[in-house]
Amino acid sequence: MNLKNFEEYFDKAILQRGKNYYKNGAVLSIEKISENEYTAEVDGSKLYDVTVEMDDYRNIYEMSCDCPYDMGAYCKHEAAVLYALREINIKITQPSAKKLNLPQLLGKCSPAQLAEIILEHAKEDKGFGNYLRMRLSETSDTSSIISDFKRISDAYFRGRSDIDNVLKAGRLLIDKTEKLSSAVDKIQIYAEIISMLENDIEDACNNGYDEESWELFETISDCSYRMENTVSNVIDSENQANIASVWECLIKHWDRHFLIDGEERYFPSLMQFCKIPEYRSKLDEVLIFRRMSADEYRTREIDNQRFSIIKEFGTETEIADFINLHIDNPKFRRLAIENAINAKNYEKAEQLALNGITAENSCFSSVSTWHYLLHDIYKLSGDTKNLTEICYNLIKDGKTDYYEEWKSLIPKENRSDEINRLLNEPKNYSYEYIISHENISDKIYKLCCEYPSKISCYYEKLKTTEFKEQSKNLYEKYIRNEGMRASSRSEYAALCEKLKKFSKECDTELAVTVAADFRELYRRKPAFMDELTKAGF
Repeated sequence: MNLKNFEEYFDKAILQRGKNYYKNGAVLSIEKISENEYTAEVDGSKLYDVTVEMDDYRNIYEMSCDCPYDMGAYCKHEAAVLYALREINIKITQPSAKKLNLPQLLGKCSPAQLAEIILEHAKEDKGFGNYLRMRLSETSDTSSIISDFKRISDAYFRGRSDIDNVLKAGRLLIDKTEKLSSAVDKIQIYAEIISMLENDIEDACNNGYDEESWELFETISDCSYRMENTVSNVIDSENQANIASVWECLIKHWDRHFLIDGEERYFPSLMQFCKIPEYRSKLDEVLIFRRMSADEYRTREIDNQRFSIIKEFGTETEIADFINLHIDNPKFRRLAIENAINAKNYEKAEQLALNGITAENSCFSSVSTWHYLLHDIYKLSGDTKNLTEICYNLIKDGKTDYYEEWKSLIPKENRSDEINRLLNEPKNYSYEYIISHENISDKIYKLCCEYPSKISCYYEKLKTTEFKEQSKNLYEKYIRNEGMRASSRSEYAALCEKLKKFSKECDTELAVTVAADFRELYRRKPAFMDELTKAGF
């Protein structure tokens, strides 16, 4: 990537947003911190630091930003900085140039100048213009607040505005809504905005455009929280007309609501209605109706929702009956086992766990859960034989925390044979832990031959054994091969750290020789040469 052609390496939407950032003055400063390294400050939803490293020919070999964006290789802040670097042709603004900040500069403008600047920016950025209209509008009715926000949100999802405008508008929406006197109007707005944003986000994801839309969950979560508080106030008011209106509003939105990443926005508010027996029955009827056409995953989610209602508003008998009726759901089987353990009915607890292992719908994670519970059951009941066996199975599954306990349960004269039996298991996910823990050098060396990267972890153990020379050669070969693979500054830096460790643990002179060979072989990689120098080679 070169400063002349960097656009080819960016996603088009990211590139356009970066260009808008640059044009709107979001690149606040650029500093040259070394011969070919620059750092810039970009004003986004907060201040972000961007670092760019280039060679003398403007080839960009390293670039980073501390923003949370991870949906692609490069973010809009990096694009903005590259536009700025290209425009000024690397005539870098030093820190001393930052004499006046933006508020100070604006303070020197006349009202007419400020109005001209704002109108010019509003014409270029429709989202900003819409935000201004929403902020300056004196109307505060439900429909106008929703339509004003929708206009701003639509501009973003059509690629005509930045997400920062939507986030600012979301905070403004909350402020305007909280000033309304009608609780019903407040809930109408929050419900409408939640549904609108989650539908928009889902559409964006389905169309392969989910670059930054996840940030809008900040607005969704805030609306959901405010809605829940408002519903609580309505319930406490005991105004039956308002309660009925709010119920109908929430049910309507819940029926057309999409789930994004399994997050439920309406249920916490609807659950508050269960303080009133009539509405508790209504909500349960809705859930039962939904369950009739739900798939397996959604069925479990609905059962969990029904249980949360019973747990908070039902009797102990209702809770126990519901658990027993839905025992095939791993969550409720676990609760039934825990109840049996608390009642010291270990035989029932064991049978429930064993049935869970053999159940048709058991997956690996749930089987592990039953193994954990069986361990607790056998330990509490004093069943040493079964405890030893279950520890063995847990260790095979990679649960090394149980290794010492398992060893302590085996007579000393049998331990060696039992450890070998465990190591010879075809699928033993604790194999490496055991050979390292027991210092079995021949198996450790064999493992390193199979997976060369592990030599850096186990050389200390091997250098005092019969495999000292072989391990040293293996270590050197690993470092040299890593040199062949490294292709970026971060990889060069990581390799130099490995070389320093090799020098300290293995052979300083040999490390110097390897470094010299790297300098000869890769002399045309300035970043590699630089990292070797930094590492002292």
